[in-house]
Amino acid sequence: MESAKVLNKLLKEAPKDSKGSKEIEELRNLIMELMKPRLGQLLQILKTRMIASTRDEFQDENDDWWPDYELLSADWRAFTDMNGFLVCTQDALKGLPGDLKAIGEKFDYAYSVAKPISVPNKTKNYFLVVELIEDLEDFVTHLSRLCSKNLDERRDLYDLASITKDTGDRIKVKVFDERTFVQLQSRIASLRNYIRDFCALFDAHLECEEEDEFEPLDMLAKPQGPLATGTNADKART
Repeated sequence: MESAKVLNKLLKEAPKDSKGSKEIEELRNLIMELMKPRLGQLLQILKTRMIASTRDEFQDENDDWWPDYELLSADWRAFTDMNGFLVCTQDALKGLPGDLKAIGEKFDYAYSVAKPISVPNKTKNYFLVVELIEDLEDFVTHLSRLCSKNLDERRDLYDLASITKDTGDRIKVKVFDERTFVQLQSRIASLRNYIRDFCALFDAHLECEEEDEFEPLDMLAKPQGPLATGTNADKART
């Protein structure tokens, strides 16, 4: 998908009461209204971390203890398992194609009102933005389908490991979870950047203090290594 950074801003700030100024402002407000909450949801997904977990000090050592890892939110509190993480990702994507379509329709109208009479046809930049919106819609649709596919595949692996309690089957689940976790976070990071670049085309800057403080980890750019040991996991939460 082509980055929005290579495109010129199409609808610059128009003088008040000039032709199309109202429509341009409405478009910008719609983008901020729809995309800012989305960026917040995507940011929470990126802040989630998978770490090794330890037994409770009161837990019987002879009890079956699995899985031995957990997903933690930004404040280092366990909130879900891998299945829940996939569902949370799907929820963050739900309705996003419709939002992008609404923005596309608003953009088309604002462009038709604001463009000079001397420009009879739609410009190359106009079609680039239309293609960008379509690419974003396709990206989100494919990512949502990937989540569904991963949910089905993980369910089969997890059910088998739960029945057999075989170490090899449990390792397969763990490897699948680590690979899927890194893959999803990498794609969510790309989607978040695409959305921010797209919004910047219309001077709809959605950065907040929370985003400014966020620095993606290197793990998003390469496969995650072995999970931390129990000792390191305890240190991370203190």
